Amino acid sequence: MCLRVPRWTSQALIKQVRIPQRRPVRQLQFQLRSCSSCDTASASASASPSSGGPALPLRTSAPDHRDLGLQQELFTTSIYSPGSPIFLPNGARIFNRLVEFLRKQYVHYGFQEVITPTIFKKALWAKSGHLDNYADDMFTVTSTSPSRADTKETGEEDEYGLKPMNCPGHCLIFASQKRSYRDLPIRYADFSPLHRNEISGALSGLTRVRRFHQDDGHIFCRPSQIEDEIRKTLDFIRVAYSVFRLGPYRLALSTRPAEHYIGSLEDWEQAESSLKRALDASGQAWTVNEGDGAFYGPKIDVILKDSDGKEHQTATIQLDFQLPKRFELEYQSPAPEVEQRGETTTDPELLAVSGSVRPVLVHRAVLGSVERLMALLIEHFDGKWPFWLNPRQGIILTVNDSEPVLQWARHTQKVLLGISSEATADGLGSPTQLAVDVDDSARSLPLKVREAKSKGYGMIIVVGPKDVAKGTVAVDASGIPQVGDKPRAAQKSVQMTPEELLRLMKTKVDAASSTPRRPVINMDLSNPSDPPPDYITAAASHGIRLRQSAPIKRGPLPLELPLLAHLKSKRVILASASPRRKAMLAQIGLTGIEVIPSTEPEDLDSASLGPEAYVAATARRKCLHVYKLALDRQEAAIAASKKPPTAAEPNPFPGPASDLEEPALVIAADTIIATRAGKVLEKPRSSAEHVRMLQVLRDTRVHRVLTAVCVMAPKADASHPGYEIASHTEHTNVYFARADDGLPDDVIESYVRTREGADKAGGYALQGVGGMLLVEKIEGSVDNVIGLPVRKCLQLCEKVIFRQGEDADVSSGEEE
Repeated sequence: MCLRVPRWTSQALIKQVRIPQRRPVRQLQFQLRSCSSCDTASASASASPSSGGPALPLRTSAPDHRDLGLQQELFTTSIYSPGSPIFLPNGARIFNRLVEFLRKQYVHYGFQEVITPTIFKKALWAKSGHLDNYADDMFTVTSTSPSRADTKETGEEDEYGLKPMNCPGHCLIFASQKRSYRDLPIRYADFSPLHRNEISGALSGLTRVRRFHQDDGHIFCRPSQIEDEIRKTLDFIRVAYSVFRLGPYRLALSTRPAEHYIGSLEDWEQAESSLKRALDASGQAWTVNEGDGAFYGPKIDVILKDSDGKEHQTATIQLDFQLPKRFELEYQSPAPEVEQRGETTTDPELLAVSGSVRPVLVHRAVLGSVERLMALLIEHFDGKWPFWLNPRQGIILTVNDSEPVLQWARHTQKVLLGISSEATADGLGSPTQLAVDVDDSARSLPLKVREAKSKGYGMIIVVGPKDVAKGTVAVDASGIPQVGDKPRAAQKSVQMTPEELLRLMKTKVDAASSTPRRPVINMDLSNPSDPPPDYITAAASHGIRLRQSAPIKRGPLPLELPLLAHLKSKRVILASASPRRKAMLAQIGLTGIEVIPSTEPEDLDSASLGPEAYVAATARRKCLHVYKLALDRQEAAIAASKKPPTAAEPNPFPGPASDLEEPALVIAADTIIATRAGKVLEKPRSSAEHVRMLQVLRDTRVHRVLTAVCVMAPKADASHPGYEIASHTEHTNVYFARADDGLPDDVIESYVRTREGADKAGGYALQGVGGMLLVEKIEGSVDNVIGLPVRKCLQLCEKVIFRQGEDADVSSGEEE
């Protein structure tokens, strides 16, 4: 039932001096406000718990950045400046980290940061066309002191306008110097605040504001460079959004408005055609928004959905032929007419003539409005920030308020913040930019821990008397969100020194905020014996979320098998230079395996043999070749060991002692990739060819990975010399990831540069795809894709050693 609450006046409330000790508790019914994305409750609102009816389901609304912003103390607003968010310290930390992330990317993409004025005279806005087409959205600035106001030649007061965009200012920078075609493209970036006079009723949190910051960039390029610059910008967007874990997003081409546009129809058609070609070349799906372009040119918009299902335009790429004309921008180039058409020529007569050419202007923003993207990130992470973005990365909690504990807590904070006086000779320290607070209040530790967890601290650092004595702190990192689908294991507090904790926190920041093109794993690519990391680590190093539905299950290693016990004291040779294959065999117990790579040329005709016969024959040739090499080495070693030492040759046998032994087992393997049409892809001979091959795999989607394993051992019966050989070919269907699944060209290039990518075992470096870095799904054996089906390899080894002379198991695919 509903309770009617009387409207008390202030005087009536004052008279209520006696309050009954016990009043019956009555239930109030409230109608919960929910967003449009919530499901409608199916239960009747009239059903009550006491009546035996079904319980009402709790309806939770989608995260709202305005509520979360208040809870996490990120930003606030004021009636004295509507539409202008006031960032609190926590919000400013996130804002600055987003900007700093982009500044690091600007080095890679060739942008130079500039700073331009906040206000310009209206004459500039008239020249750019904003005054005629954008005046309603601009603020006018005038002086309240007539004696200080600027005046025109006519004596009238000159008005200013707060800039809504940076492009006119960047045009002034370009026009300030003479430019050559060799200077282009020139890329400027600007984080200056912008002001747009939004309607007061439309203002909302961080998504609809009047004052905002845009990662504004402008590219002045030659006509022939348009599509390449747009492609690089789309790549920039993919890289940034993969780090933010935002998506999927959609691309939309906005064309010429029906009214309020500048320029000729011919210019608009040329600009729209250039954008369409760039979108087609990107390989991503896109749609058309007719008439939604800017007044000076068409644009590509990136559209993201918030937690309420509402779409927001974030990143944008706009092509502009008009502002360079209005500002009379030009650069010098030979054959200017050919250059203006975006063409090239080798005609010496045309190249002998130089002249002025109009550049093309590309407007681009990767984040769009930093405020709007922050709103999306606040709702996307729902308070569980990635460690590098978390405004509360760590908090130090004291067990008691004794002076040694308090001093150690303050010392730990100084070390983590990089403000310790011992850090540098001048005492200034080296700030780490980490956010670490201290709670040294005289409350109980459990209460402080609960409060720290509720506020979303990533690391909780506890300091007590025992920690002071040992010079360590207790660290609980369970507050750092787990990336990917792998469930988080139960974590306990770990003891470490403040300096060790600082290195850990820096590593987590660098690993989470690094882009796919710069993996955080540093490996010596020149050392072939350096074992590569497992593929889960390799995928995480690219910042790409793993797609497997469950963590990889690892059994007890090494295995306890009679075969492995027999081989421990024997000479076992791997006919492959792959560190991955050697590491896999070492994990199961073959730790002393010897590597002798085969130098046999792979010149078999794959077209006539077919994929299966080709890979089996190649593995067999490698196995036989290496076995013969081992026997030759043994023969040479035995002969050298029998020579008596001389003064000129005191050690006639300088080789390893293993060369004196006969090989007990030789293992060879070869991996190929075959298309659905049965064509074997050629193995890359360089990193560039490797990149192109992986791009082909991505773009053609489905392939077969075939790995042939061949093993051989000498006959156990000395009266019948010879060898026993067996082989098997494993098939696996691989569905490679596409570009819009998080596999753009730069990710492929960075993968090739990692230790796994440099390991071209079998020529394909597929060792990483088992962790779903390069593939969407696998039908078959993951070990096969990694480069060696271990289980089948052990079965073959057992046969050639313990079951010599037995018939081959046809069902298992073995061949004598």
